Amino acid sequence: MGFDENDDEEPGTSVSDDEMGGAEEQDGHVYKVLGHDTFVDLKKIHVVPTWVKQGKTFASELDEESCVELDFIKGLHPLLAHRVKEHLKQWYPVQQAVLPHLIAATNVCSIFPPRDLVISSPTGSGKTLCYVIPILNALRGCTMECLFALIVVPVQNLVDQIVKEFKKYNVFNIRIASLCGSHNINTERQHLESANIAVATPGRLMEHITDLDFPVDFTQLRYLVVDEADRMSHIARIEWLNDLEAIANYNHNCVTVDDLYNASFLQKILLSATLSLDVEDLHQWRLRHPRLFKAVKEDIVVTNESGLNNIIIPTSLKIEYIICDTKFKPLAIYERIEGRKSWKKILIFVNSKMASYRLSGLLKTLSAGKYQVEELSSNLFGHRRQKVLARFKKGTTRVLISSDVLSRGIDVEDVDVVINYDKPLNARLFVHRVGRTARCGKKGTAIFLITAKEKKDFQATLQKVSFTGKVKERNFEGVKDAETEELYRQSLTKLKESLQNAQKVVFDYKAKFQMIGG
Repeated sequence: MGFDENDDEEPGTSVSDDEMGGAEEQDGHVYKVLGHDTFVDLKKIHVVPTWVKQGKTFASELDEESCVELDFIKGLHPLLAHRVKEHLKQWYPVQQAVLPHLIAATNVCSIFPPRDLVISSPTGSGKTLCYVIPILNALRGCTMECLFALIVVPVQNLVDQIVKEFKKYNVFNIRIASLCGSHNINTERQHLESANIAVATPGRLMEHITDLDFPVDFTQLRYLVVDEADRMSHIARIEWLNDLEAIANYNHNCVTVDDLYNASFLQKILLSATLSLDVEDLHQWRLRHPRLFKAVKEDIVVTNESGLNNIIIPTSLKIEYIICDTKFKPLAIYERIEGRKSWKKILIFVNSKMASYRLSGLLKTLSAGKYQVEELSSNLFGHRRQKVLARFKKGTTRVLISSDVLSRGIDVEDVDVVINYDKPLNARLFVHRVGRTARCGKKGTAIFLITAKEKKDFQATLQKVSFTGKVKERNFEGVKDAETEELYRQSLTKLKESLQNAQKVVFDYKAKFQMIGG
């Protein structure tokens, strides 16, 4: 067998050596050399599910045009409608979009399991009521002592906040249980025996799921709400979702009549301000014929490779960044606070417990008791953390320094300014931090302290989250007068002594512990 020498290639079809990945030409023919492979980097294909493309959109801004009067929603129980009017003056855009759909579903008896929902809306836009009101409406007249609704949240503070919202609108005396590490687990067991609604952190939820001595019946579960879902996206299935779906008999894909007959009517509702709409991230939630509700700006559509789809930051937020050396950051914050007496609630974010401790010590010394400064970090547990947060909400504490435990979902009304002592580690954290102010259409300010080298990265982050509001740059050159310079020097000296004393206490404790342990 041979090759016909007259089988010449057609014009324009010749292949170069580079294209053939190591080819040799002999007698006018190109032969592939075995073992010489050319590898080409493949482009990642971004697949957008149909249900994402066809999602229902609503305005992201909370203004007179987007917020409407508190009209009656068909299917809402009169008693619940009356309670809503006592607490609300208008419906926000996300509520206008979601509530009619969910409330209508509570009044229909369908043979098909309900569609799961994904709700993506800015912080402070009223997402919580999108499931609180429909769940209470669905459980009106409920007399059975079994669990119908489970709300899972990433942190303990959110548990108490959401339970408070349920109680505010609970006109039907529905039994509600809160499950988190700061509560006594035996008390929780007693409450779960008759509870219809439970709000839980993932860790405490798994304790109850795996507790064989006091088993909880999840077979009647009708709603599974995952608030701040993006924070649990990568660990939920491994930590708790597989177990919960198994004991709740959840089937996300009914393909036969038997599947339909045995299917659980459990409906999943995911909520977040920065939920990725990437198909790979959403797949692990195993959503059943999902439907999307998302906030959009008329002039902006945000979709990028990082998965930060549909991030919306309110235009009522003003952003300011101060360029200064790291050593002068505490002083820059102090002088900025001193210059704005109208700021009653100031929230400062740091990236570590040590930074929180150092900054709180310096500001306490610099302020000399003119206003109260406190810190909220992972060092505080249970009731101590709640008391600190309560004082800030009340206004007794003017300045609260926090690690990012507070940046998720906690609703503190009328925070005037959020100051970022340390820059956020990523764009998602950026969104959740600034989301503590300018909530529900109100004005707010976010301040970032950065060095000159960090300016370019900061501006890139602003572009990444598509912020279109006002941005102001300031420069902090250093100490302006000798009196302030001396005060700052004394504060640093006092902080140094405090740290040395703390280290000595820790060292003495460790030495004593080692002696006892032998």
